[in-house]
Amino acid sequence: MRLVDLRAGGRVPTPAVEVRASSGAELLRCAGVLITDDPDAFDVGPERIAAVRARTPDDLLDELRALSGDRGDKALLLLAEAGAVVPAPGTVQQIREALHDDPMLPWRLLAANLVFSDHYHDGPNPVELVQRVLDGDEDALEALRAMDAAGQCPAELEVLLRTSPADYRDRLVAAIDRFESEVFRDLQDEAMGAIERDVLHRRRQLDDEVPPAEVVLEATNGYELPEDDRTLRRVVLLPSFWFRPWLILGRLDEVEVLSTPVADQFVALPSEAPPPSLVKLAKALGDEGRLRLLRRMSGGPIMLADAMEELEVAKATAHHHLALLRQAGLVSLREEGRRTQYGLRGDPADTAAEALARYLRAPGWRDGDTAVDGG
Repeated sequence: MRLVDLRAGGRVPTPAVEVRASSGAELLRCAGVLITDDPDAFDVGPERIAAVRARTPDDLLDELRALSGDRGDKALLLLAEAGAVVPAPGTVQQIREALHDDPMLPWRLLAANLVFSDHYHDGPNPVELVQRVLDGDEDALEALRAMDAAGQCPAELEVLLRTSPADYRDRLVAAIDRFESEVFRDLQDEAMGAIERDVLHRRRQLDDEVPPAEVVLEATNGYELPEDDRTLRRVVLLPSFWFRPWLILGRLDEVEVLSTPVADQFVALPSEAPPPSLVKLAKALGDEGRLRLLRRMSGGPIMLADAMEELEVAKATAHHHLALLRQAGLVSLREEGRRTQYGLRGDPADTAAEALARYLRAPGWRDGDTAVDGG
């Protein structure tokens, strides 16, 4: 149950928005993408991921997978939120120092993303146990390990329960050191150049008094800030080159951390190549089920359960379709308590027509050039 304090009258204050070019966050996201099971899901492409994997030592890849546990790449991607915890800008060295100072930092970051289901009411409450662990309670740690052995532990914590907090911290720092010197250093300029251009653009928008909610909506390609959350004080945007086109939402006390994709215009692309956003738009519209979801949303916002019902698919499949529609700029999402609403972001027909027209009219063809249809 969600409680809303109705005594505090007046307008809910708009949270402050901060944008960071965090090399520490990007290192962890790059490492997470390299060990992914689905390289086709990222804008950098499977060929680029395979090429970087090929020059990454096998034992380092194995250690990164071990540090991520059974969640694949998810733990490293969530740990990238450390870029919002340390002082700006969130360098690799700052994250390294924060881990040295606080071996429980990985616990705080992963625990902040826990999603609990109702079946826990018949057994130990992991929410309470995690808080006790963070307060130094060894008995609570053993209780969580017992839950893990019984297959009842939240997936976010499984990797942390296989070793002591200090040992996990030490292994994570050692992996960060190796990954930075052996892999990321050669990739950093390309990634951070695009990130810094994106950050400069967002900061200029804020300086020009563009409403923070509009800046967040554009940077996330469709995430709407909650309008009635009086506990939200600050939003930190951490743009990513490697994690495009995905979005990660995290909440650390009064701070919302958003890992956002660097916008297409800040990424170096071949001059004649269609922008990734247009490719995603074409892909989103090229599926019967996603077209049905757009039609359903023309009558108003829907929940994930509505998408499952409309397409007669499982939760993960429905979520995937909705994510592709958001990445294509067709759909926005809004958190409503523990549920998420999905609605149209403008007119899909206009969005598609304008995106295609921008590409077709872009400079490139010289006057007098002709295209030959060989079909």
